Amino acid sequence: MSVMMVRQGRGVNKLVGGIFTVVGLALLGTGWWAGNRQYTILKSWPTLEAEVTKSQVTHHLSHSSRRNTDTIMYQAEIEFRYTVDGRQFTTPSTPGYSTSSYSEMKRMADTYTPGTRHTIRYNPANPNDIRFNAGYNFGFFMLPVVFGGMGVVFTGLGIGLLVAPRSGQSLQCPACGQAVEQGQKFCPNCAAQLQIS
Repeated sequence: MSVMMVRQGRGVNKLVGGIFTVVGLALLGTGWWAGNRQYTILKSWPTLEAEVTKSQVTHHLSHSSRRNTDTIMYQAEIEFRYTVDGRQFTTPSTPGYSTSSYSEMKRMADTYTPGTRHTIRYNPANPNDIRFNAGYNFGFFMLPVVFGGMGVVFTGLGIGLLVAPRSGQSLQCPACGQAVEQGQKFCPNCAAQLQIS
């Protein structure tokens, strides 16, 4: 009688682990790209003094399909007037994120009241592209942190599933599909000789 190799039922773990790992690595890559972009803005975009011409809090509805609810999200919108190479620009800008906290965005809008002057950063290749909240703070680096954090979790889960210990997983006889236990030499259903791989 030939020896039948018993293989453990790891296919689903490998598939799910592989998907989680790929998604996690994609999220890590996106977080790295977004973080590098923000760092580049801090290091290479010039600064200048700009005058606030308009300051307001805007809102929009954000729908959560998971909870089937709508949430009002708020965002500060600040308009600046400034001069680059003798040309005057008037450009609106936002902090780059929304929040359900009206008071947070109202405080930001109140900090940038019309007529006040603030330091902004501008893209030298496109002076209409500005950032007024650029700095080493959570608001400016929120997207890289969120994507990076999710990437770490997904990648960790994926790798965990890929290298999960073999114990506790079901073993099956390749001849009849009957469940067998670790260390059995013969299938209790069809008596095929077994060898655990």
